[in-house]
Amino acid sequence: MHRYFFDLDAGTWDARDTIGVVLMDAGAAHAEAVQALRSCALDPARSAGAILAMNVRDETGRTVFRVSLAAQ
Repeated sequence: MHRYFFDLDAGTWDARDTIGVVLMDAGAAHAEAVQALRSCALDPARSAGAILAMNVRDETGRTVFRVSLAAQ
């Protein structure tokens, strides 16, 4: 089990995760990031014309991957 941190970047709105989530592996973290971006895309205040992106970091602070979604 590993702790992953999910930092959201949505145009002018961004949030850095300081708590994280304990998940089995990077595959589970990827699924979590995709689901979070889908949820954000449903909020017009956050997503209108923006490129939503999520940087996923491990417990050392290293970026494991970045997931992005263009909200049209």
